[in-house]
Amino acid sequence: MPGRKRKVPTPSSDSSSSDSSSTSSEKSKKVKAIIADLLPSKSRKLYEKTYADFLSFAKIKGQPSESDILLYMHDLAEIKKLGYKTLWQRYSMIKSGVQARHDTKVDHRRVTAYLKRQEEWAKRSTKNNSL
Repeated sequence: MPGRKRKVPTPSSDSSSSDSSSTSSEKSKKVKAIIADLLPSKSRKLYEKTYADFLSFAKIKGQPSESDILLYMHDLAEIKKLGYKTLWQRYSMIKSGVQARHDTKVDHRRVTAYLKRQEEWAKRSTKNNSL
């Protein structure tokens, strides 16, 4: 009939609920593998080590919070005396790890504000030392 639309079968409508849950689990694994491949191939080990070091510091098993990352950045700056450029690099690696493992958009405004302040202080102290 010309006015009727055909119903196109979808994979979820043809399978039982147990099949769809195993399919979604497989889908989730594939997506995580694809996202993990987005990390730069040359530095993938460094990204993974940086993320593992962060998790070890934070002692968390689930998704890390902004506060966890902020405390870690503070520790790297104050205790380990890392420079602001290195802090930005580490934050970028941790952010990539969070996004790859937890399938979430990361927006850590307090962390980026802290890193910007570290950069300002470093530039100001360099300027004062050169006078």
